[in-house]
This record gives sequence, C-alpha cells and structure tokens, in this order.
Amino acid sequence: MMILIRFYLCLFMTSVLLIACTEKKEADSRSRLSGMFKLYISENIDSNGVWHEDPWAKGGAGYIVYDGKGHMAVHITRQGYHDFKWLPEEQSLRDEYINRKLDSMTVDELKAAVRAFSASYVYAGNYTIEDSADIVKHERLSTSLHSPEGSTVRRSFTFSGDTIILRVLDGNRRLKWIRMP
Repeated sequence: MMILIRFYLCLFMTSVLLIACTEKKEADSRSRLSGMFKLYISENIDSNGVWHEDPWAKGGAGYIVYDGKGHMAVHITRQGYHDFKWLPEEQSLRDEYINRKLDSMTVDELKAAVRAFSASYVYAGNYTIEDSADIVKHERLSTSLHSPEGSTVRRSFTFSGDTIILRVLDGNRRLKWIRMP
C-alpha cells in the first residue's frame, strides 16, 4: 500500500513539474518574442538547400511586433512602395476624393497604383506559442491579403542574439528580423 502511495505521489510530482516546465518555456518564448523587430532579410531555399534573398522583399522594409500579451502585427513593403504618390491621408479616407482621383487616372497610372498597393503585405492578429515545438501561430484578425480573415499561419522560430528567424512551415521561406532598441 505504501509503495502504491509513493508511486502515485511521484507520478503527481512529475506531472506538476512537466506542466510547470512547459508553462515556463512558453512564458520564456513569449518574453523573448515580445518587442518590435525590423526585417533584415527574406530568403527562399532552392532545390540544392541554398538560401537566396527573396526578390519580392529585396530592398523593401518590414516590421513585426509581438506585444507579449498574445497580439501581433506585421507589415512588409517592397522597394519603392513609399515612393508612390497617392492622396494625402485625410483625402485617402474619403470616397469622393478617392473616386475623383481614380476617375482622373490613365490606365497606366491605374496599373501603377495596383502595383504599389499590392506591394504592401500587412496583417494583425493574435498569436500563441505551441508548447510542443518552437512554433508561433498567428491567427489573423485583419489582413491586406485576399485570404479569409481568421486564417491561421504557423511559423517556426529560432533566436540568434537579437535576431529572430521565422520560417514558413509549409513553404521554402524564412525571414530574419532584428530586435529594435
């Protein structure tokens, strides 16, 4: 009887320690993810296993923010994105100015506008860390992409000093982000 009690006590203590370690790992990962990071490079891997800079993001800019409370946002723009001349901020929020601008544009100017606006990759949402691996799950609440709101993406993450590397799990892309001071 005493052996059985000791066995269950050991089993209980082991379970408590495992749960505590898992929760601590997630809290540590959440703490390390917390902050604002600037995109250093986006890369794709080729069939030989060699990483090359992704042409879409080359020369562009990007930021990702994790607030440490489960919320995140990312914005990546292509090179030249901020060079496009559009409407002033207040006018860009009012239909009459937008319609007037669109109606006055040539086909080539409209194509340039579509190219410029599609050169911005943005989404915001909630994030969780999967405790079984170093995986962060982004649950999109709002997105500039034509994917359904509420869609979820999973990224593996590793740290190297102040750099976080996020890797697309079902693709061939990784993004290196440097922590902002």
